[in-house]
Amino acid sequence: MQVQEIKLFKTFFLLSDAYDSLHFLVWRESDKSLTLLAKDYEPCQVFATGMISRGGAMAFVCHDDRQNLSFLQYAPTDAAARGGNKLVCRADYHLGTQTTTLNSHWAQSSLLFNSCTMTSSLAALKQQDTLFGRLEDDNRFAVNYGSTDGSFGSIVPLSEPTYWRLTALQSVMSNALESNCALSHRAWRLYRRSTRRAGCRTNDRKKGVIDGDIVMKFVDLPLPEQEDLASSIGSTVGLVMDNLLELGCAASVV
Repeated sequence: MQVQEIKLFKTFFLLSDAYDSLHFLVWRESDKSLTLLAKDYEPCQVFATGMISRGGAMAFVCHDDRQNLSFLQYAPTDAAARGGNKLVCRADYHLGTQTTTLNSHWAQSSLLFNSCTMTSSLAALKQQDTLFGRLEDDNRFAVNYGSTDGSFGSIVPLSEPTYWRLTALQSVMSNALESNCALSHRAWRLYRRSTRRAGCRTNDRKKGVIDGDIVMKFVDLPLPEQEDLASSIGSTVGLVMDNLLELGCAASVV
């Protein structure tokens, strides 16, 4: 294998192969050995890898030569894991730009985002709210990237209620708003399969990623249109704006 990148956390190793995707290993101190726990069996050329987490759940992000993002997870009890030795794909997304590195950062809360003294503000917030820091949304790590065309972006894990609310908003906004040249947002973000080494043997797409370029347009819409869109998904403008504010703060890198 030709190792492109190595990610370390605790005693675990994430190796990205230039031709055969990701390998997840563990270092055993008892016998001084590396053991392969699982790997991705879909062959692809890996350009960058990263790790995102929310609470105790962690996923691996893989960026390939077709400008796709795959979100893989080590789940030995899952039926799709082939007895535990396969990384399970949870979501996929066509990024549409090339990047060479994915860096992790702490997803900041909107309560702390505008503080110039982050440490003292965090301590004061924990004194006022004893539950702060114990919820999964308070312990999130996102990834950010810079692309070869000069753009910058972030990938943030979301809670299930926020994800389904923004998914519904993305769906109605894709139909309600005009797109450039009448192109389809959904088709553009579909995972592009590779044609090398039987990379097209499966054609199912997991999706599961929200397009921030679409949902963030909600902020710039007139209030009557915001109310119509929010009511069509059974929500309110204030709740949607709160979710977008949290998403924007978590995606920012200080």
